[in-house]
Amino acid sequence: MSGAVFTCVFLVSFFADGKASDVNPSTPVRRPGLSSRQVQNAPRSAWDWVRDPRSAVLFVLVSAAVIGGGRKLIKTLEARKIADRLAEDDVTVDEIARAGVLGREALLELFRLLGTAEGSERRFAAGRAIAALWRRDELIGEEEKALVRRGYVVDWKARRRYPRGLTVPVSIGVDFGVPFLREEPSEVCASDLAWSYRVIGTERASLEEFTPWHNGPGRAQFAINPSDFSTNGPHRLVFQAKVSTAREGSDGSTRKGLTDPWEIELPHVPFSFELDPLLEVNALLTLPDEARSALFAQAISFVDVPKEDDTVPTKFAAINDEFLLREPPQLAIRTPLPCDLAHDVSVEIDGITQHLDCGVLLVSGQGTATQKDVVHFPLTFRSQLPTGAIERPGEMRIRVRLTPNAERGWADPDIRSIWPEPIVTEWHTVKVVRR
Repeated sequence: MSGAVFTCVFLVSFFADGKASDVNPSTPVRRPGLSSRQVQNAPRSAWDWVRDPRSAVLFVLVSAAVIGGGRKLIKTLEARKIADRLAEDDVTVDEIARAGVLGREALLELFRLLGTAEGSERRFAAGRAIAALWRRDELIGEEEKALVRRGYVVDWKARRRYPRGLTVPVSIGVDFGVPFLREEPSEVCASDLAWSYRVIGTERASLEEFTPWHNGPGRAQFAINPSDFSTNGPHRLVFQAKVSTAREGSDGSTRKGLTDPWEIELPHVPFSFELDPLLEVNALLTLPDEARSALFAQAISFVDVPKEDDTVPTKFAAINDEFLLREPPQLAIRTPLPCDLAHDVSVEIDGITQHLDCGVLLVSGQGTATQKDVVHFPLTFRSQLPTGAIERPGEMRIRVRLTPNAERGWADPDIRSIWPEPIVTEWHTVKVVRR
């Protein structure tokens, strides 16, 4: 409407300017040689009517009404056309996105697509279109809650069956949130929502209390101990989450970002697992063969990490109380692999019998030849060599030994088969310095 307002101001200033602005419209203009009655009865030309300031104001008001009403009518007709298009089966993602720009006319169809459309692309497009309406404050509170409820997704990262004989804790992950929300200024973003959750059935009191509120998409990671469950199951875990408009501050007391503050509890999502006494811990180990052994030798190697510039501080890794490893290299694993890795990692220094523990390497590396990627594993020493094991600083050779650990493999649900033999890399030269 800014153009219409400018037109109104211009026309008013034009017609009201000059002599007409100094004349009282109710007072007839006396012309030489004519009486007052003759002046009042004198015929007026069309141009006199146009120059009348009252006519100018009327013309401006009518023009503004026509321009504004016409634009609104065109937008309404376009929104109605898009709403009718959304009801068709072959509606495109771009057409769904366009509906979020034209207002609430297609809101019901957008909610229908969010729940019933085939393919995640169209469902996500409908969710983002509604999120755009929400950002412009065109939704009521119940519609905002409905969007979150219908878009809420919980993805358990766990196995359905575990060996009864496991002696180590099992890691379980839960990804949750509204996946179609993205960080776009024109839409409600994932960071505009705050989450709190708890997990029932873990036999751990700390997990049965709701966590502090945190903004953005959620990730829950916790461990269960098989020995805490007296029976084989099935055992039932329940994930419970609450969501509200985004908060700030550690106590979650101040909301920001959205107009209407609210808080709701979302549907509970269960997950069941069993502890199978007949399932062996080593069931994940595959059978070895020379061909695959050669492939592992080629796929795993050291790689040095170059410094970006001189301002980046030098990294050191403690070998013992006397010596440090300067700029420790990383282990590079090139996928796809013949099978998965669930191996304990240790570093061997040439001439020293003791090894440095570096934790566990878990890589689900199986896939097609087109899914090539490199997984980098930093060498972080969790143990140290005894004092006196190294006599002097200088260049030394190291290599990595990977030892299969089937128990650790059960913690990652994507690991299906583990290479059963140790893997030893080639020697790599490093620099050892004194503290």
